[in-house]
Amino acid sequence: MKQLFSCIAILLCATIAHAQSDKLKIDKLNDHMYVYTTYQEFKGVQYSSNAMYVLTTNGAILIDTPWDKEQYEPLVNHIQKEHNKQVKLVITTHFHEDRSGGLDYFNKLGAKTFTYSLTNEILKERNEPQAKQSIDAEHHFIVEGETLSVHFLGEGHSKDNTVVWFPKEKVLYGGCLIKSAEATTIGNIEDGNVQAWPKTIEVVKQKFHDAQYIIPGHDAWNMPGHIENTERILNAYNQQNLSKNK
Repeated sequence: MKQLFSCIAILLCATIAHAQSDKLKIDKLNDHMYVYTTYQEFKGVQYSSNAMYVLTTNGAILIDTPWDKEQYEPLVNHIQKEHNKQVKLVITTHFHEDRSGGLDYFNKLGAKTFTYSLTNEILKERNEPQAKQSIDAEHHFIVEGETLSVHFLGEGHSKDNTVVWFPKEKVLYGGCLIKSAEATTIGNIEDGNVQAWPKTIEVVKQKFHDAQYIIPGHDAWNMPGHIENTERILNAYNQQNLSKNK
């Protein structure tokens, strides 16, 4: 991870914003990968939620669905208008609404939807729409020339949180398992396992040590230090709770 974001200045200069609005922001990561951000209130505070779409020769891959359900259609329309592509594949990274809330919409749209088997189990228990297909703790996709893999590496923000790795581009989509470098609090841990989270982050660091870009689930993504800040936040939280229990 030492060389992570070594080209951050180039990235910031090259990032191009598309279809900007107060509710949907889309930034270009490279010639076929985009980070899109939607917004929602949680406990009276507005938060941003980062996700991705990736262009292939015949369609687009969506990594997580918009948090704001009113942005499902604008996002699909943007991809169609801007790139002349349809969303063909959707992968969600855990069961929370900011990741899997749009599964029903994209199922009805006709996209192929995938999620980790535990995520589908949780969604079923909660009587919420599920992905059409469940995948194992490690699953590799080759979609029209694009290679990616989904990994469950341990509990953290939730007991089913997965990450998505793009080996050719060396892009790691961390989702809510990874805190932004600008985050100051641990965030929503109602379904989390804070004790296991640091070990999971260590596995992520070892497995994806050559990542050039990491996309966190919330807050600013186009800066260095996401992994390091995640470790700091978790360490501070666990130390504080350890002191309370003494």
